[in-house]
Amino acid sequence: MDKIKATGEAAGLRLAALLAKQKGKRLTRAVRDELGDLADPLREAGGVCDVLAAVELKRRSDGFAWLVDLDMALLDAAFAAGVPAADPPPGLRISLAAWHEAGARGDLAAVAADPRFRLLLRDAVLGRRGDLLALGRPDCALRDTPGFADAVLATPGLVATLHEAVTTWAAAAAAGSLPALHEAVHYLDLIGPARLAAACPQARAAIDQLLGADVPDLLAATWRNGLADELGDLALDAYDGFTHSDDLFRLEPAEGADEDAFVLTGGNRSIAFGPRGVIAGPVAGALPWPSRSPASPSTDRRIRYTSGRFGLGDEAPGDTAPVHLPGAARASALQRGPDAWWELRNPAGAATSRWYQGPSRPTHVSGSHTVARQRHRWAAGSELVVPPQAWGRLAARDSAASRILRAADRAAAARVLAALDGGLADRLTEIGRRIPVGNPSHEIAEAFADLRKTLADTLPGITSDRLLDGIAGTVWTAAECQVLSARNLDATAPGTGRTLRADPLPYPRIDAGDLRARIFTGMQEMFLELARVADACTDPKVAVPPQTARLADALGWELQLGRLGGRALRTVLHGLGPDRSNDLRADHIRCWGVPHMSDPAGRWRTLRLDLGRDPAPAQGTVCRTPNGCLVVLQSGSTVGLAALEYAVDGAFGPPPFGTVLEQRVCRGWGGMDRIAALLRQLDEHGPAPWPAASVEAFAAATGTTAAQATVLALGFEPRDAYLLRRGGSGVSAALALASGLPGGALDEASRELAAEVSSDERLDVHELLMPDDPLDVWRDRLAVDRAAAWWNGRKGRG
Repeated sequence: MDKIKATGEAAGLRLAALLAKQKGKRLTRAVRDELGDLADPLREAGGVCDVLAAVELKRRSDGFAWLVDLDMALLDAAFAAGVPAADPPPGLRISLAAWHEAGARGDLAAVAADPRFRLLLRDAVLGRRGDLLALGRPDCALRDTPGFADAVLATPGLVATLHEAVTTWAAAAAAGSLPALHEAVHYLDLIGPARLAAACPQARAAIDQLLGADVPDLLAATWRNGLADELGDLALDAYDGFTHSDDLFRLEPAEGADEDAFVLTGGNRSIAFGPRGVIAGPVAGALPWPSRSPASPSTDRRIRYTSGRFGLGDEAPGDTAPVHLPGAARASALQRGPDAWWELRNPAGAATSRWYQGPSRPTHVSGSHTVARQRHRWAAGSELVVPPQAWGRLAARDSAASRILRAADRAAAARVLAALDGGLADRLTEIGRRIPVGNPSHEIAEAFADLRKTLADTLPGITSDRLLDGIAGTVWTAAECQVLSARNLDATAPGTGRTLRADPLPYPRIDAGDLRARIFTGMQEMFLELARVADACTDPKVAVPPQTARLADALGWELQLGRLGGRALRTVLHGLGPDRSNDLRADHIRCWGVPHMSDPAGRWRTLRLDLGRDPAPAQGTVCRTPNGCLVVLQSGSTVGLAALEYAVDGAFGPPPFGTVLEQRVCRGWGGMDRIAALLRQLDEHGPAPWPAASVEAFAAATGTTAAQATVLALGFEPRDAYLLRRGGSGVSAALALASGLPGGALDEASRELAAEVSSDERLDVHELLMPDDPLDVWRDRLAVDRAAAWWNGRKGRG
């Protein structure tokens, strides 16, 4: 026995060394055979190998957890050889980025067959369910990595995990779960139902069931089972919302006081609940913490708001709790899920409503997502969704409305969905694909207003403001399900069966030329504020204009003023990337679409002021001037005080204080009509082709090389000026690839220009190259003559 154990331990050490040596390399038959030879004695000895540690390539943080890249082909070979693997550590998240970059090696069938690793593979492909709930849309490589879906569908092991997921979704939808259908159609839309059915014919029945689901029936079932929004209290409505770190704890009763009171507290605000509802609050400051006297054997009555388990007083905590909603004949089951989501379940155990309350998961969304009014697409739209321990202490918001929901049938839900006319359902789906659910957005607010109007017409007996918001969220969810399913089904195909579209219908689109910011809303609000300040200071009827301006928390944005044309040129020439990146680039242009800022026309100038020994005014200070105003941007800078000055006639005099160190009068390309035309063209036709003829003509007109002309024509983002100091060209990798020139040639050209051309001058060149008509970028008609004349005049050439 000792000999077998010793042989197994030796085999385990050799296995770990072999795997560590082989990771990242091409697998050979000899390596596969050696893995099998070493697996037998280890298995016979009852030992295990830490395979995951041995095949780990790298790990990185997404801000909340570690993502681990593994040599998936080697891991699969080890499992196929029968290597006994140690259990994966809790909280492990696998990334398939390295696997995809390596050409998606291996079929991963052996990994997928291991029940301990199957869920890890599923999460690696589809992302975590908390991500979907936090954003209201999937956030995963399927969405953001070109070619990833193709690689997944070509890998049998991953196809098997998709088959299992689709089958699970279909079963949940059949049991009455609208959230399951919502989840399924979003992922199927990213994968391609027709392609999945071709790769896995066994999944076809589940796909047909999901895309042909009776959405009105599921919507009615959701209403009958209940919504979190049916319970509430005016004191809670006045509260500003809780976050995932808020606490619920029990109060030790004073003599003669309520013996069953609990407090929900967050920061410096608290609300106390008694058996019959709210008894105090919200109040400023924390209410008394529970005492920990010998009379109270429990050392800590605090229960975490989201991560805490259900149970009150001395009850044993659990993951479920019954909830009696108004007018319900039986209790619904409240279930706590992982990743800070909760759900209400029907008697069949299916989730009919689901909501999220916790940290935002995706790397491009920071902070915490708080369930709030009109920031949801599922059934929890209240300003505050209280912890389940307090649900029994809340009254019905509208008992009559709850009775209407308890009696809802398919016909009522169908009437509501049919009333989404005027393209509203398409608009909801387009917004849902693009905007994170927790983001404040005028588009979301307008969509909810239209939904509320529809509900008022079709469900006249429901008047509770908060409950209408909650119902609107469920209707939004149902509308997305209908639109995305129809996108992938061919309704015109002959026969009675469902025909999947090999090429789905285009996604719904809204007007890209609507210049209200979608992402950089804070920046656009600042620009609007500056425009209002400028108008007030130049209006002789305004005796006392604003003394301060509210500025966004951003540094160096003034470098973009009067240089929008260069940014627009780079944006439309940049190849398509992930949806989020495309949206960000377009919104960088859109947020400038406000009066005064979109077309500065020489009415603004940026300044650096030397104040000497005078104290610096506070940031945002506004000083009225004879024909405009000056706004202080930054204070305490070692290179002078940054300021922005407006002159209604473009005639600038001495500043009201300080000495000018640097100044730049802002002109450049712009105008709201031009910005809107450019964004519409970009939305309709995609990125413009590389302007080869224009760059060649610019090189000939200026006597520069092709590489120098490319660097001058495309320049860089002002915030990336540091790249020039490091010897780089500042040209993005995507644009360098489009130019057809090697990166080294562009870097060398940039170094040659650096001795005689400042970064400001380089920005001026591609600003001048932007044609007045945005469509000319797609026609390869950049304003070469204008830019070349400025360049040659600067150099003194004739």
